[in-house]
Amino acid sequence: MPCPPCHPPQATGAPLNGAELLLGAHDAAATAIECDGRRIGYGALRERVARAGALWRARGVQPGSRVAVKLPDGIDWVIAWLGAIWAGGVAVGINPKIPAPEWQYILDEAGFDLIVAESDEGTPAPWCTRVIRVDDARRAVAAMAPMRALPMPAEAPAFWVHSSGTSGKPKAVVHAQRSLGDIACISAERLGIEPGDRLFSSSRLFFCYPLVNVLLAGLRIGATLLLEPQWPTAENVAATVARTRPTVLFCVPALYRDMLRRGIAPQLAAAGVRRFVSAGEALPATLREAWRAATARPMIDGYGASEVLCLVLTALDGDDGLRPSPGVQARPLDARAADAGGPTRLLIRTSTLALGYLDRPAAQADSFRDGAFCPADLFVRTAGGGWRFAGREDALVKVRGRWVDLTALGEQLGEGLEGLREGACACVHDADGVEALAYFYAAEPHDAERLAEALRARVARLSPYQRPAWLRRLDALPRTAAGKLLRRQLAAALDESAR
Repeated sequence: MPCPPCHPPQATGAPLNGAELLLGAHDAAATAIECDGRRIGYGALRERVARAGALWRARGVQPGSRVAVKLPDGIDWVIAWLGAIWAGGVAVGINPKIPAPEWQYILDEAGFDLIVAESDEGTPAPWCTRVIRVDDARRAVAAMAPMRALPMPAEAPAFWVHSSGTSGKPKAVVHAQRSLGDIACISAERLGIEPGDRLFSSSRLFFCYPLVNVLLAGLRIGATLLLEPQWPTAENVAATVARTRPTVLFCVPALYRDMLRRGIAPQLAAAGVRRFVSAGEALPATLREAWRAATARPMIDGYGASEVLCLVLTALDGDDGLRPSPGVQARPLDARAADAGGPTRLLIRTSTLALGYLDRPAAQADSFRDGAFCPADLFVRTAGGGWRFAGREDALVKVRGRWVDLTALGEQLGEGLEGLREGACACVHDADGVEALAYFYAAEPHDAERLAEALRARVARLSPYQRPAWLRRLDALPRTAAGKLLRRQLAAALDESAR
């Protein structure tokens, strides 16, 4: 289908309101959201967002005010978040299970003017006085008269998303009102999403991946959003799919792998999912092939980031590597390295590029260059002219003078091992302070001895510079709330006394 206009008249510089843009021009009776047995149509959703905007204005929200939404996924989440933009504020989704130190850090940095939450418990002073409880907000919204959406400059901030924090403290990425004009182009033209599609993501809305691909693009296209407040597991994702029957499923590779190993994958295709989309971390080719064998459905591989919102690089079935999505330009930062078959960072240009980071000038100078985003991820050009993800800069290390790709080595060691839940390599320092390798893996205790023996045999067949000096079983590998591997924390899991 043709996507919504990629450059609507408002996005050329005239004032606009991103929330109004997302909710306009749809059949009022069409279902916008389903969650926990409740549903709301586009007409009713637009009215409640307008009422929420009026409530936030009555609570002191002005143009540019920052509104945090710290709720489980659901209709209330969407109304609160869009209502902030409708009123001219800046919407920020927050993990409702966020650890106290990280919440304190974000509060100190953000200076929220209003916080919508289930309660003020866990929010320290003075911020607790700015909390409005969701039950109170719901009643107050119903009593408010709707307000007109407040037009804002196209470059005015509309919302923040936080980076996943894999390389340190999460950064607030600031996005403009104009980005919501182009938010659905890739979903429509590359992913094939249409009005009336039913979209479900295993991740929660405070992550950029579902926020963009389900909520924002879904509303812009006129799809039905299937929201789930509970934290995802392979079993409850499968149960939700069976109950709600989405046509497009967005997951991370780790969860796809879990569902495959538990024999759940065929059930998802049988429930009517016609498109499976993977993003959030690298998708191993073996997992993609195994998924197709189990479901008779291809998997779309996507690469995106909080700084560019959309899946700016995508690989459909048959593509040789990731390719720039419609409206995206990608070129190597180091053209010589790319031409020689080596890894390079990319410069990515897209209309959904962020305004930048909140108060991070050094990080902004490194990541935003000449009107493009330059992620710290490395890519290698494929024979067919696409790009293969080669890990972050810290995943490519030198051991004994030779380059080692930690991501590829971890996949090679663990491929096809029965009982292995997941595994990854990390660079550590030996007793003499020299860089060495360790392999960490998650498995049940009764599988530990058998897996250790199989891994030792595989290690022995590697070149000396590739051989991990340690093999360590963990209950689970450390990951962010978004499911991304925290490679830096793996080294800390290697007990000094056990080396």
